[in-house]
Parts: sequence; C-alpha cells; structure tokens
Amino acid sequence: MVLALYEDQACAHCGLQLHRCASCHGVAGPFDRFCGFCGRELLRGQDRPIWWRLWLLVALIPLAAALISGIVWAELQHPH
Repeated sequence: MVLALYEDQACAHCGLQLHRCASCHGVAGPFDRFCGFCGRELLRGQDRPIWWRLWLLVALIPLAAALISGIVWAELQHPH
C-alpha cells in the first residue's frame, strides 16, 4: 500500500485511518501513539527522550548475566 506523503488514507484491510509520521514519514496505525520507526509522538509531535529505550538494556543485563552464569556452572559441573 502506498500512501501520499502528506495525506492520510484508510487501511485496505480494515478501513481504519492510517497516518504518516511527520519526522520519518513512516506509516502508523490508527491506534498508535508513537511512531514505531523513529519514536516520535504522533499525537503532539514531540520526540521521545533518548532514555525511553534504556529499559531494554536494563532488562537484558540480568538476562545475559544469568545465561553466562548458567554456562559457567554447567561447564564446572560437567568438564570435558
């Protein structure tokens, strides 16, 4: 589906209004508050702060530590 640059069109599948991000011109659904491509807020047009993505890094640190400790523990219990 091709959308005009500054024109909102309806989805061909469900008929709901699609929108374009003003920052990156990505297509956003009718219930999206933030652009999935660049993080710009579609309702007010403000960018998200850079720290909004840090939750993923914070979540991955304990996961990586558990994975590494599990591998080390398995190697110590069953050496080759």
